[in-house]
Amino acid sequence: MRKGDAEFEFRDSKACVGLDLDGSGRADVCSGWGFLDHMLAAFSRTGQIDLTLRVEGGLWKAEALGNAIGLALGSALGDCSGIRRYGSAAIPMDDALAEIALDFGGRAYLVFLGEFKGERIGDFDVQQIKPLLESLTQGARLTLHVRFSGENDHHKAESIFKALGLAVRQAARREGAGVPSTKGII
Repeated sequence: MRKGDAEFEFRDSKACVGLDLDGSGRADVCSGWGFLDHMLAAFSRTGQIDLTLRVEGGLWKAEALGNAIGLALGSALGDCSGIRRYGSAAIPMDDALAEIALDFGGRAYLVFLGEFKGERIGDFDVQQIKPLLESLTQGARLTLHVRFSGENDHHKAESIFKALGLAVRQAARREGAGVPSTKGII
């Protein structure tokens, strides 16, 4: 039972997240942004992670949500015994390509390489993707490298979230026993 629940409040915003790493990819999400809900459903489906979330607030919703997802991931993984620890994925979507590499190694760090051409996709400010991912790395204490390119901003964003789901699924996969670290702890 690798399930995690978390709540996180940041300034004017609050997020509640529940997830199951061994799910079927079901998503029941309400971030307040239709486009982000679509991205989170893509993450859930590709990662085969059941995801439930609700977000309230204003300016700081992305940060609250990222931290809550990260904390729920950390809760579901526990001490990381028996997991692969590392994951990577490259997902093309028509003109776009996103490459993700991550490590559930206990250190929060984000490398984010790529640019969006516009400022909005539907109701969502795409500049919120980086702070959301940065907060997720802090909540889950993971290192995350994101590299993306392409012409269509929607395709770039969707390939990022799908690659993230696949990389999380790969890194959280059970293989072996014990904590995957030479130090014995993560």
